[in-house]
Amino acid sequence: MTLKELITQVSFDNLLPYLKTLIVENESSLYAFREAYDRLRLMEPAPNFVGEIHVEWHQGILEEDDKWIGVSPMHNTSWEEDLAKEIVVEKDIQLSTEELAAHCLWEITFYGFSPKEIETHFDRMFNRIKPQNKYDIALEKLEESIWKHEIPRKYRSCDQGLRLINGEYFTKHRFHFKEGNKTKRKRKYRQELRKAYLKKMSKRTEIMESLLGPNSSFVHSDIDFLWKAKQGLEYTYISVTNEADKRLSYIRESMEKYQQLDLSAYDNAIVCIQVSSLYPLKEKDIENFKASIKSHLTYNDIRFGTITTDSDRPEVKVRVLLNKLTE
Repeated sequence: MTLKELITQVSFDNLLPYLKTLIVENESSLYAFREAYDRLRLMEPAPNFVGEIHVEWHQGILEEDDKWIGVSPMHNTSWEEDLAKEIVVEKDIQLSTEELAAHCLWEITFYGFSPKEIETHFDRMFNRIKPQNKYDIALEKLEESIWKHEIPRKYRSCDQGLRLINGEYFTKHRFHFKEGNKTKRKRKYRQELRKAYLKKMSKRTEIMESLLGPNSSFVHSDIDFLWKAKQGLEYTYISVTNEADKRLSYIRESMEKYQQLDLSAYDNAIVCIQVSSLYPLKEKDIENFKASIKSHLTYNDIRFGTITTDSDRPEVKVRVLLNKLTE
């Protein structure tokens, strides 16, 4: 049986109970697993590709380490090629088709919930990301300063702008670093606070710029309050369906059925609907979606907006920012 044949046999709702045992305490991302599964169901396997996926026991280095079921390889090829692979299950492993599908979904999404997201993940891992705003620049300067003060010169090296450490695996013990006196500990504490602040402001700048981009209905007065928000969460939902008239209902179902959030922890929301001009939404569908979101979130203050793109894909993206404005 190939991976494509497996996921065709099993619905997401049927594998969901087994998936939940694999992602304990992370059920806010269930909707993303659903999107990935539906994306795989819509894909076609790579023609004439030959390969295998092995489901077998894995164990840590120590003999007393617990065993777990591993599924591999699934990260050395494209998703289309993974779909064409034959699944080979070790003889002493007994799994239902639903359990097997859950393990395969868990593994294939380890680095991202779509091929594009996986590509972005590895790009960030292996390529230096240029500073995007003044907060990124300040953070880079701070980290450069810390690196120069903590790492002896003879152990420093650079590669494509990345700060590296020569020789064996770096540990503070190797360089005989100590926690330092009270003054040094205070300096370290202030540095960590500064880094956290710069990362937070960089993220908020990135969000503001993306919401105020070309063909956006948002204006500064709609979202300026984000600078002073106490805390926030952001989620992006994608309509993975071939039915144009069900794109927003798919996203609504992701939010209401496949995500568990403590909505009472926030008191404001920004909802941005992103759609291609080639595949517009019906005004009635948008109004119904807004009404359902208001009912779901129950906040008095919800700011809606749209961004129109020139994408050749019919998918709708909805970004939801949950914000805490008051103590």
